[in-house]
Amino acid sequence: MNFNRILLILLFLFITPGIVSIAGAQSIEFGIKGGLNTSSHLNSFRYADGDIDLDLKPKVTTAYQAGLILRKDFSRVFRLQIEPSLIMLGAKYEEAFMLRGFEFQTESKTELLYIQMPLVFQLSTNPTSKSVRVHGREKATTTYHLTGGVYGGYLLDARFSGTNTGAPIGVSFEGDFSNDVKSQYSEYDGGAILGVGFEYGSRQKIGFETRALYGVLDSGNAPGLSFEPHNVAVTFSVYLLF
Repeated sequence: MNFNRILLILLFLFITPGIVSIAGAQSIEFGIKGGLNTSSHLNSFRYADGDIDLDLKPKVTTAYQAGLILRKDFSRVFRLQIEPSLIMLGAKYEEAFMLRGFEFQTESKTELLYIQMPLVFQLSTNPTSKSVRVHGREKATTTYHLTGGVYGGYLLDARFSGTNTGAPIGVSFEGDFSNDVKSQYSEYDGGAILGVGFEYGSRQKIGFETRALYGVLDSGNAPGLSFEPHNVAVTFSVYLLF
């Protein structure tokens, strides 16, 4: 983890109390979320270093995401959310490749850590600004919603790591490796979001949501290589609103 990555994460944590204060002052609901995501790339991974030139087909990998929620209700069924988050995207590779006339096997993955800022609109099945009351007391309800919007992201770190096997005697290419490949990726990412979810509660709410993310921007930046990965992911999140 390099210094810039640590600095940005600390800055993200430092501004959290300020966001909470603004949320309270503006009658905006505040929450936290976290979960897992499965991701991959639309096109092959390219890595070139000396006499090594890899062209690997991406498979699905699993990682994590966590962040904050700022929600503003505009009507009984329509609301807006801003969600500053940290998310790990990437892909897994399990295949053979040729080097210096020898065949090797790699089990490796790309890990891309982003600060991401989704901006989404939601349509809810039930009123969000008023609680249901039974005999003068608030009653928790279950609501369902559709989510759609866009996101922008900034790349904090990019690593290509794994294990190569199959090296013949005298060829020192077998074993574990971990390479910084940030220079092969664009600093910026952006795309579209579509999801569904539900939540339960009255004033305090707990919810679950699954989303599909599609990277409209080409996330690759490999000079001299035809490398246009485009991030794609499905996220599974649990969240709390206070």
